[in-house]
Amino acid sequence: MSHLVPVGNSLGLRIPKAIIAQAGFNVNTDLAFKVTEEGLLITPVRNCREGWEKAFNKTRQGRKEKLLLEDIPNEFDETEWQW
Repeated sequence: MSHLVPVGNSLGLRIPKAIIAQAGFNVNTDLAFKVTEEGLLITPVRNCREGWEKAFNKTRQGRKEKLLLEDIPNEFDETEWQW
């Protein structure tokens, strides 16, 4: 059972070690809190694009990459672009 403990002018929550391990949290885990009808939901903060690279790589497995548009010359490239 967990309970609230005083931490300065706030309250802290002691979470049992077994629950922390089961949730995959560690001392460096940033947490997000959300109040729901059932109580308090605690989740790790995730990068909004977390897992995208893995998902993209999975969808293109076995396919050769090709450009959707070939290199199309334009006036900017010919007159204004400087290397």
